[in-house]
Amino acid sequence: MQLDVFESMNTISLEDYQRREHLLAKIKDRFSTYGYQQIQTPTFEQYDLYKTITGTVNRDEMIKVIDPTGKVLVLRPDVTIPITRIIATNKQIPSGEKRFYYISNVFRNSIEQQDKKEHTQAGIENFGQNTPPLDAEIIALAIQTISDLGFKKFKLEIGHAGFFKELLKQINISEQNTSQLQQMIQAKNFSELKPFLETLSIHTDVKVALQQIPFLYGRPEDVMKRAGTVILNERMNYTLSNLIEVYELLKIYGLEEFVSFDLGLINHMDYYSGIIFQGFVENFGKPVLMGGRYDTLAEQFDTDLPAIGFACDVDAIFDAMEGEGLFSKKTSPLDIMILYTPAKQREALTAAQELRELGYRVITSLDSTPTISEASFIVRYKENVNTIKDQHNTRLFYNQEELMKQLLQNKGEL
Repeated sequence: MQLDVFESMNTISLEDYQRREHLLAKIKDRFSTYGYQQIQTPTFEQYDLYKTITGTVNRDEMIKVIDPTGKVLVLRPDVTIPITRIIATNKQIPSGEKRFYYISNVFRNSIEQQDKKEHTQAGIENFGQNTPPLDAEIIALAIQTISDLGFKKFKLEIGHAGFFKELLKQINISEQNTSQLQQMIQAKNFSELKPFLETLSIHTDVKVALQQIPFLYGRPEDVMKRAGTVILNERMNYTLSNLIEVYELLKIYGLEEFVSFDLGLINHMDYYSGIIFQGFVENFGKPVLMGGRYDTLAEQFDTDLPAIGFACDVDAIFDAMEGEGLFSKKTSPLDIMILYTPAKQREALTAAQELRELGYRVITSLDSTPTISEASFIVRYKENVNTIKDQHNTRLFYNQEELMKQLLQNKGEL
């Protein structure tokens, strides 16, 4: 029984952990190039924070606990909301700081993944003005993040929350019907959408527009032309103009090949108010990155704070990278193994310290001690001879200076 419990736990191997850290390091490096600083939020949050905020995670998916005082807490189900709360209410944050990134675990009791309740997200939040240049910059960062990880074929699908929401304002239907309509449009369920709309008492022009929404995806130029035929008011026209301007800026970045439009894109987080997007890589069936603009979220903390951000699904990215063979074959955490006889201990340990100061990863051991560690170089100190061995050959060295010289000549192998 105890063995079954251990086997069912979500453990990660040492090799996979190192790969995961490598992928996170790449993501952090890219975020930093755009001026983002790391921030962290508490693992436990007040349940009331999520209960009172509209458009957040489904309450049934939240993992709740009760603290000793009787307060209901939740394991952090989302990162955007607590960061927005911190920025909106924390006076310790300098007013000029508006770019933040995070590497955090989120916890959800999802029906789709009942065996996995903990997920890692890496994302950014930018609290700046609502402008096409900033939207384009965020999308460019998202594209470059995916590219940095080695993916060659991927697409960022871009939509706008305002396009569909504006159509909803033209009709008066129940919450249940709205939810069904969203699901059909998001799934591009053409066969059931038309009969479903026939059951609703809405104007013909709105009905026609809603039927066309799932077809508005693909090459941005094509979508722009088709979308013009379903625009019903000035607000929808503004939304389309906003998308066009962002796309023209992405062309300046030279990233248009990675972009497609999808005006039927509907995010399950209802707090998104403007441009929304999600990233897909080839041969992987779900998005590895999702984000958008959420200008009204901070209003629920009595603050006017326009914002845009995105989150990478680290677990999904890991699986996709593994499937594409994008992880380096080299898994050894060790550069140099120094083996020595007792008479050569002082010389060996001195060399090890000097090498560590130069940034090499070094392990020392008595030559008689069995070891299973693999290293790029094996250095041996013996009474009569010192040797350095790599994957090609073994060479002699006579002193510390010669050792350093040989290692520097072969630094590309480390």
